[in-house]
Parts: sequence; structure tokens; C-alpha cells
Amino acid sequence: MLRCIFLRRTAVLTLMALLSSCLLFVMPTPAAAAPPELKLDAKSAILIDYTTGRVLFEQNADEPIPPASLTKLMTLHLAFKKLASGEISKDDIVPIRKEAWAATMPGSSVMFLEPGQIVTVEELLKGIAIVSGNDASVALAQYLAGSVDAFVAMMNQEAQELGFKTLHFADPAGLSPENKITAREFAQFARYYIQQHPEALTELHSVQEFTYPQPHNLPEDKKNTPPITQYNRNKLLGTVPGVDGLKTGFIEEAGYNIALTAKRGDLRLIAVILGVPGATEEEGSARRAEEGTELLEWGFSNFVAVKPDLPEIKPVRVWKGAANQVELVPAQPVQLTVRRGTESSLTVTLHQESSVIAPVAEGQKLGELIFAADGQEVARIDLVAANEVKQGGFFRRLWDTIRLTIIGWFTRGK
Repeated sequence: MLRCIFLRRTAVLTLMALLSSCLLFVMPTPAAAAPPELKLDAKSAILIDYTTGRVLFEQNADEPIPPASLTKLMTLHLAFKKLASGEISKDDIVPIRKEAWAATMPGSSVMFLEPGQIVTVEELLKGIAIVSGNDASVALAQYLAGSVDAFVAMMNQEAQELGFKTLHFADPAGLSPENKITAREFAQFARYYIQQHPEALTELHSVQEFTYPQPHNLPEDKKNTPPITQYNRNKLLGTVPGVDGLKTGFIEEAGYNIALTAKRGDLRLIAVILGVPGATEEEGSARRAEEGTELLEWGFSNFVAVKPDLPEIKPVRVWKGAANQVELVPAQPVQLTVRRGTESSLTVTLHQESSVIAPVAEGQKLGELIFAADGQEVARIDLVAANEVKQGGFFRRLWDTIRLTIIGWFTRGK
């Protein structure tokens, strides 16, 4: 009797365990908690993922605001373009015209340029990026375009060619309230700037101090002039892990601005914060640093970079081509930024053309990968032709035309 009761009890317990395991199996994984709400004192702000451009946080991100010295990123960008094309060299000596004398800019952030100094393009780049020299910006603009007005025209033309609708510049240093950006567009520009000039982070924006003028910069009668050491105005350098750029700014019409980038592990973030209030320079600079720190830490705490496994990507059939097929490759490295805790829910959907008619250009879009985490789309990455496929010869094109016509007969109406 006792044995029977024991067996029955064992069977019941076993059945309950099985049911419990089944319930656990069919129950959906709980959704990851949403990131905590964040409210900044700034007029406008945005945080994006560098790799994909995905917006992680935004607050009035489309409000046009004077950028102040954030303007200098466009000045640096145009200088880097000239260097890359070979039109100028870092060793070029730049004449200092009257408009670029530091003495004409009292109360302004300057590199301390004076007439008669011997200064190179490379030194001006440092004077702009590290100590936010307005005099250096004017001197470089004059050297690159002949005049400040001509350089401003270059700045606005570049902004238009890059597809920005709001970015507008009135001077190369950011002194004018007529300069305008939005946090969203400027974050996109900062991402492009880093993509095009990654060396600028290590050579310029992460450098914490700059000493000028050195003896080689001075004429003989001023060789004994003591140099001036100034420090990078980005207070997050060396204090917030991973920060290696980009630029600060202040103008009364807006307040205190900052464009930031930081990398931890595989995750790089870009933040733009505009219009932080402050009654004094000390207060405004401190609050700007606090808000920048808060936004970056929020991003790194709540998001993580992942490199997902990809589905099988089959070649695309090429008709009338010199080759019968073309391989597809992702248009960019496949790294995603997802909300922390949703990594296991990541899914990918593959869309690709089944066939294409030659010619096919290398890099031509023929599909895309759509990634979702926790049921929400997080990224789309184009699939592009890995190589060019030219048109085939006359008989190849004729034969494929016949085959496509026959295929069309049998598939018509399906």
C-alpha cells in the first residue's frame, strides 16, 4: 500500500515537473526594461551610435541654434580635404594677415598669432582643434580660399553637397550668431567627419594642451618671447573613460555647446548638446561637462555593441553579363548597437534580388539586411555587388534575351 502511494506520488511529481518545464519553454522571454528617462537642461541634444548612425536619445534635436566654436569642425574638415587632395601640405607656411592677429580679437579664444610669425598649416590645425583659436581659423580660411568670404562660401557649399538642410555658416570660427546648426544634423556631420578623418581624434581632438609660440615661430627680434600653454576646453578628456573629442563652444545667443565622441570596447557614441545655461563661464563650462558626462554614461549603460551572425547570402544571377552571377557583401561592417538585455532577441531578415541584368556596378545595391531586437527594428544594412560585371558579348546577350523571353511566357500571369 505504501509502495503504491509512493509510486503514485512520484508519478504526480514527475508529471508536474514536465508540465512546469513545458510552461517555461513556451513562455516568452520577458522584454528588456526600457532605458531610464533622461532630461537634460540643454535646449537641444542628441546621442547617436557611430557605426550605424542610429539615434539613441534626442531632445529638441531639430531646433536651429548658433553652434559657436563647433563651427570649427567644418573649417578643419575643409582643411583635411585640401590636405588629402595634395593642394596644401601640413608644412606649408601660412602668412598672418591683419584680420588674423590675436590683438584684433580681445576677449576671444585665440592661438596668439601676430604679424611676422612663422606658422605652419599643422600648427594652425592644432590651434583650432585644441585651444579653439579664432585667429587660427581666420588665418587658415584665408590661406585655403584667399578670403574669409570665399571660405564661408566653401563651407556652405560643402554642407549642401553633404545633404544638410539646416547647417549654415557665416564665418570660419563661429563668432557670428548667424551660424546655424541642429543637434541632429551636426551629429550626422560629426559622424562623417570622424569617418573621413579618423586621425584627427588622436592627432588633434584628444590632445590636452598646446604651447605657442615656440622659438621657431618667432622673428629674430622676438625670440625671447615666452610661449603660452593653453589647455583643451573639453573637460571630459582624461576624466570620462573613452572620450577622445570633439569640440566645445560658447555664444551668448545660445549658451554652452559641446560635440562629444567616446569609445568603450566596440561601441563608439557621438553626442551633441546645445544651449546649456550658465550665468558665468565657470558655471556654464561645468554644467556642459556634467550634461555631456550624463548623456554618455546613459548611452554606455543602456546600449551595447554586437556583431551578429549573418544568414547565408547567395549570389545574384546576372543575365546578359560577362559573368553569370555576382557575390553580395554588406556595404559596411555588420556591427549593431542594441538596448542592453535584448542581445539574445536579435533577428535578421534577408531581402535580395533573385536576378539582375548586366551591367552591374561594383557597390550597386542588390539587397539589404534588416535587424530587429526585442521586436523593434534597429538597423538596415545594404547588400551590394562585390565586383563589377560588364555586359557580355553579342551572342551571350542574344542567348539570354531568348531565355528570358521564354521564361516570361511560362511565368506570365502567375
